[in-house]
Amino acid sequence: MTTLRHIVMPVSVLPHHSIGGMQTVAWDLARALVRAGVAVTALTAEIPGRPTAFEDDGVTIRALPGTSSRHYGSGWWRATRRVFEQELIGSCDLLLSVSAGGFGLLRLRERMRGVPFVMQAHGTSMGEVLSKWRSHSVRAMATSARNVAWILKDLMAYPRFDAIVAVGDRVAADLTAWPARCVVDKDRVRVIRNGIDTGIFRPDGATGRRIRTELGWSEEFRVVISASRLHRQKGVAYGLEAFALLAKSREDLRYLIVGEGPELQALKERAASLKIDDRVHFVGGVAREAMPAYLNAADVMMFTTTRIEGEPLNVLEALAVGLPAVVSRHLYRGGLPSDQILLAKPSDPTAVAAALNRALATPPIKESKLPRGYSAAASTEQYLALFKELRERRA
Repeated sequence: MTTLRHIVMPVSVLPHHSIGGMQTVAWDLARALVRAGVAVTALTAEIPGRPTAFEDDGVTIRALPGTSSRHYGSGWWRATRRVFEQELIGSCDLLLSVSAGGFGLLRLRERMRGVPFVMQAHGTSMGEVLSKWRSHSVRAMATSARNVAWILKDLMAYPRFDAIVAVGDRVAADLTAWPARCVVDKDRVRVIRNGIDTGIFRPDGATGRRIRTELGWSEEFRVVISASRLHRQKGVAYGLEAFALLAKSREDLRYLIVGEGPELQALKERAASLKIDDRVHFVGGVAREAMPAYLNAADVMMFTTTRIEGEPLNVLEALAVGLPAVVSRHLYRGGLPSDQILLAKPSDPTAVAAALNRALATPPIKESKLPRGYSAAASTEQYLALFKELRERRA
């Protein structure tokens, strides 16, 4: 009776739409569950150029026409309920809502008494509000009003899930702090950290040297890398300031910036104004399978985000290929997963530059620095154990 055969995963955005942490985590988990013998159907937003129903790497994808991967709304709630009721309600053994993807299906719980409802939380609306205000961007602060409205929706939805999986300690802290703690039973919050595929993200000196050769950079250079969406909240501009400060005393420094986004041109102009544009290379958007090569070409990761991130994949991926990482200090207030992570206030270029210098003082020995428990295999095992527990309890 507790055999898990079919999971339905409402998730508005997948890597088929765009590159990003949340969609990567959801997609990696879906494929891992399929490999473990569980059928997975992902309900997602319309994918331009793709049919409404298709299979990819064993995962059944139902793309909902007329819905957007950028935001939730009444159209999303209606579409997910319609397809779920018409095609999936009879075969679903467990509902896994990625973020708020499954909020519109909560009203069907009474018809599915034996089916656990689980939420995978990558953050909270309260955390998003704080992130936007920390960015000091007038535009971002203005858009935070929408996140404030979502706080009430979150608080109404949280108690209706059998379990809420926090993808990192920071998310778990937000879910057990005010105001979420007013409605969420602490025992329902489970931490399952984002897992990295260590078969892909691993030390590989040959690919790193190939990238350096393509860039015309010698082995003697010390290379800093950033990998994120080029959005103001990701703090790449702060990284440029810190790099420029350290570069004044270090001729051997080079900077790889991987990613695309609305801040690209502004960042290029800032690099030119700081007179470091000859030492900075903007890679652009990179497919995930190509990312390990660029990480292996670097000596240290820098992530000066102002956002409250759940469990940043870029930092974990950097550790997996053997890089130390300099990151925003607010990301790890609950403790560091690795002694190879150095913390600094992102808006303080002197502090970030000092942290970079400390990281670069370590001899560049490429061996994985990813802590135990952060592999994709370990993460999948924990999800399956949780699902089994909930299925038995509901049965």
